[in-house]
Order: sequence, then C-alpha cells, then structure tokens
Amino acid sequence: MPKVKVYIRDKYVKKDGTCAVYCMFYIARERIIIPTGVSVSAEDWDDAKGRVKGSSLVAKDANLIIQNVRAKINDIFVRFRLEDRIQTKANFMKELNDGGSYIDFWDFMNSELTKRKGMIAENTFRAQSSTLKKLKEIMPDLGFNDITDETIRDIKKLLAKKYGNSINTITKNLITLKTYISIAVRRKLIESNPFEIEKIRRGKSNQVWLTEVELKKLVDAYNKKIFGKNLHIVLQYFLFASFTGMRLSDVKGFEMDQVKGDFIILNPVKTKRTSNEMVTIPITKPIKRILKDVAKHRLHGRVFECFADPVTNRMLKSIAEGAGINKQISFHSARHTFASIFLDKTDDLASLQKLLGHSSIQQTMIYVHLNERKKVEQMKKCWDSLFS
Repeated sequence: MPKVKVYIRDKYVKKDGTCAVYCMFYIARERIIIPTGVSVSAEDWDDAKGRVKGSSLVAKDANLIIQNVRAKINDIFVRFRLEDRIQTKANFMKELNDGGSYIDFWDFMNSELTKRKGMIAENTFRAQSSTLKKLKEIMPDLGFNDITDETIRDIKKLLAKKYGNSINTITKNLITLKTYISIAVRRKLIESNPFEIEKIRRGKSNQVWLTEVELKKLVDAYNKKIFGKNLHIVLQYFLFASFTGMRLSDVKGFEMDQVKGDFIILNPVKTKRTSNEMVTIPITKPIKRILKDVAKHRLHGRVFECFADPVTNRMLKSIAEGAGINKQISFHSARHTFASIFLDKTDDLASLQKLLGHSSIQQTMIYVHLNERKKVEQMKKCWDSLFS
C-alpha cells in the first residue's frame, strides 16, 4: 500500500495566515495530491507527525478530518487489492470522484467540462479545454482551499510571463476559470468567489475592418481569381461573411437547408443555447453569386469546406497582402466590415442589431464608434454652411 504523506502547502499562505493541508502519495511513480479541507498556520503544524499540534477542540476536529481523508484513501487501496484491480492514478481518481470528491480544482473543472460537452458549442469546448490545459501547466495541483483573489492575480501574471498572453487573451482565460469557480461555489466546494474581489477587466478589443474600397479590392481579386485554389476558397467564405455578417462558426455549419426563399434563416452557434433567437438575413446579389459559385446545383448539405481557424486567419493575411490591403485582418474582420459598411450606408442601428443577432443594443453600439469618418461628415453637413 502506498505511503501517504500529510503536509501543509506553505507556498500559498491565505490572508488569515493559514495554509491548506494535503495528502500526497504515488501510484506507479505518478504523484497524487488530495486536499483535506483543513487549513492551519505553519506554527501550529507538526510536519513530522503530519497533524495539527495541540489538544484543543479545533485541533482535534482538524486532525479527525485529516484522519478520515487518509482512511478514505486507504479504503480505496484495500478495495483494489481485494478485487485484484490494477492500481493506476486514473483508476484511483475515478474511484475517488465517484464518491463525490476531487483530487484538486483542476480535476473538478475537467469533470464539469466533460459533463458539459454536447451542451456547449464545440468551439467553446475546445477553447475551454485548451484553457484548462494551460492553467494546469502554470499552477499544478490547485486545491479548492488555495483559490483566493491572490491566486487569480498570480494566474494573471503567469499567463503573461509564461505564454506572453495579451490582456484580451488573459481575460478570455479568466472568464472560463470564473465559470467553473462559480459552479464550485454553488456546490459549496469553495467558500467565496475570488472574482468578487479580483474583478475581470476587459482590454479594448483590436477591431479591424475593411472600408468599402478595400472590400471592393477583394471582390475584384475574387472575380479575377488571382489567388491559388486554397486562398480562393478562404476568400470565398470570407466574402460570404462580409456580406452576411455571419461568424466563422456559423459559416462552417451553414447548410443549403437554411436558405428559405430570399432569406437565410440562422440560429447562431454562439447564442443558440442562451437566447435561441433566429436571425433572418436577406439574400443580396453578392450572397446569391457566392452561393451559385459554391453550391449551384445543391439543395441540401453543408455549403463551405472551411480550413481550421488558425489556417484561415493565416491565409487571410496573405490574401490582404496580395490584394494590396495594409491591414492585419482576421476572419472576424468580415463581421466588423459588414457592420461598419451597413451602418455607414443606412444609419439603421436597430436593423443591424437584428442582422448580427445581438440580444442587446449595447453590443451593437460598438460599431457606432468604429466609423469616425461618418461622424466628421455629419458634423460638416450640419455646421460648415454657417460660415462660408
């Protein structure tokens, strides 16, 4: 039976001066760390005996909790031996979690993320899985008792230092972390939510969009087929998004069945599990032309065969350069382009909100600030004639 060591994690000291107590052991040379739920100050900890010093009621209760955790660990090992089961870290974790316990917060987060698969968008699942992997690398074995506002600040610093993440990328990672910490708080696995103290501050998004002149350059490049096959395919679905305002996730899943007469009826991937509101996009000449080019004789099935997101964005940089556009565009620039040009030509914010599928007009208001040129023109139109 593996030897269980009980110790305090004095690297992380809470505001009240205490440190979390853990049980640690190895199975097939893989380390396993289990939180006991007990916290104690360094001076009250007997490291040699692996217990809280003293005979007070508080000390006795704490030692009883630690003893129960050790007993639970030993019970699992005994079951393995009696049932002649192979002892592995994975088997131990499953046995422990089936009893409603978790080795650490990352184990809990992984369990909850797995449960949510199929209930959240595939892109979201992949992004959150990637975030979990990254967070585990920078802060292994994170116990529930270790999660404080100071921990969140440490994670911010480590994301910037180890991965060179921008403010916006750090914010996205923290939003994912907050989601699962909030679940843990509701389950009473964590006493208080550290994000109530350490607020998530969003950085200004770097929105890049094309002017009408720049968009026309891409249309000309498309018509003249100046790019090779793969770049032409990317340009095709980028232009489609520029004329519909659709996100890449929706373009990827777009099927001919969503074309209903003169309209595209869309249930956006990003919002279908929240608002579940349908978006109706009128089919204009550019949209009709691209659909004819891609799926002339098709009535059903997926329209576009898209590359992976990083590949698409990398190709778009080559497309912009080839078309003489000096901007670092990404696929989301298509949506910004649609919104900017639509608002420039119509000033119809309410219709733009519906076309983009925004639940709040505040989401759409960002595009009002994008078009500084229109603001200058409107000011001149109002006042310049007064002084000639």
